[in-house]
Amino acid sequence: MEAAINSQSRVRPEEARAFVLSAIVLSTGVFGIAFWYGVFGTVFFEQLFYVWVASTVALIASLFVPPIDALPKFMSWRGRFVLVLPSALMLTTALQGTDLATTGQGDWLVWGLNMAIIAITLPYLLYVVILVAVPDIDRLTHPRLRFGVFAITGLIALAGYEIGVHHPRFLTCYDFKVSGSNIPDNCRPSPAFGAVER
Repeated sequence: MEAAINSQSRVRPEEARAFVLSAIVLSTGVFGIAFWYGVFGTVFFEQLFYVWVASTVALIASLFVPPIDALPKFMSWRGRFVLVLPSALMLTTALQGTDLATTGQGDWLVWGLNMAIIAITLPYLLYVVILVAVPDIDRLTHPRLRFGVFAITGLIALAGYEIGVHHPRFLTCYDFKVSGSNIPDNCRPSPAFGAVER
């Protein structure tokens, strides 16, 4: 009995590898979006286009690859439905002439739809990348590890948002300027470089 409990609580090497890679890929994928949302209160159109391009490529690629054991969920109709959501949003946006990257100051419905599609599609896209890169990901059956992946990703997303909101503690106006980014109104001036031209 004790041996059975130990075998259930023990993490296999392939699960450990899949867990670490999943946590890294998912967390790095959401950090940037959360950070910039914290700084400017919006998701930039580049990020929306990234989700659209990646999901479209994955969807088209799935039509060329025969169903195999390594990619069963990627090939399912549910997976393809998730991958087609950003294209449906792009088409709707084009037909209505609305702002794809609206901040919510205009059309709250479009903004909410954008956020919902990103929240659904981006994690699935990252999962597809992991699924293709690490065949062992489907062996991530240990409940603690599955919960851990989502908990870590959620914490990193929250950290990205908080760092974005409190960016003056971490970055100066010069940091934003030299990176080619927009300069937030509440950025911290850099004493070494003086005032920053906007």
